[in-house]
Amino acid sequence: MRKDTASEERPSVETPEGTAMTRFVNHHSIVVGVDGSRAALAAARWAGAIAARRGARLVVLSVVPTIDYRISAAIVADADILPTLRFVAKKHAGAAVDAVRADQPDLEITEQILEGVPGTELLEAGETAHLLVVAATADDRITTLLIGSTALRVANKSRCPVVVWRGDVDNPLPDERPVLVGVDGSPGSDAAVGRAFELATLLDVSVIALHAWNDPDLLQWTPVPDAWETLAQQEHQLLSERLAGWSSQYPDLRVEKLVLQSPATRALLDQGANAQVIVTGSQGRNRLTGLLLGSTSQNLLHHAPCPVLVARAGS
Repeated sequence: MRKDTASEERPSVETPEGTAMTRFVNHHSIVVGVDGSRAALAAARWAGAIAARRGARLVVLSVVPTIDYRISAAIVADADILPTLRFVAKKHAGAAVDAVRADQPDLEITEQILEGVPGTELLEAGETAHLLVVAATADDRITTLLIGSTALRVANKSRCPVVVWRGDVDNPLPDERPVLVGVDGSPGSDAAVGRAFELATLLDVSVIALHAWNDPDLLQWTPVPDAWETLAQQEHQLLSERLAGWSSQYPDLRVEKLVLQSPATRALLDQGANAQVIVTGSQGRNRLTGLLLGSTSQNLLHHAPCPVLVARAGS
């Protein structure tokens, strides 16, 4: 285990390979997956800042990719490269812990090294976590518009809230910008509002609650009247109603209501340029795809300029 002056007061705990995640992850833990990329390191620092604000444990998870699309089990066995892969995974986790420790010297951190498929191990960790954080892509080209396969799988399948982190890798920590949440009246949207209010309170920032009302995908949640003017009034009322209960729970939180006649994805991406996090509901409705995200959430994961938190109803 590494020793440094910052970690002597609150050392990180390194767990053995193959140890069950449920021993180290509980509903107050925040789990972040790391793979050695600059984006993952930035995601870990962001997750550490949130964990410190919550007074929660941060679990830094690095996976030895013994079976995935890059490395087959047969190749691993024949080449006997598992020791090297384990060493690399531990190095990635150690670098992330050191970076987080520099920001949050008193934070409780657990290192976890597991063998398997990264997406699968992250999803298992998310079964008992408060929040799961992954970088949008392992590629250092942060300007890419396409999300990595592991991050996309985790966001689609996780049963706990997921943050897909993207942004400025040199300045990943929370700042004074507001939290933006999309509101459409769906159960997933209600969960998103709750998560947005909680996060904004932790960060001591305001919330922008955005409702875009002419997207055909959103109109299914409200009856469509004959006149557009009547519909506009109805959509303003919907936003107020959906926020009312949460506002009573967070009476001191500053909330800006924003109702726009615009496709939801376009409105959220435009407003997201001035937000530090975009919060969205999962809103997946296809019975065949199970937990898969809706189109708005999918588009945000691919194109948002900042971290995206995906909340699910009941999570």
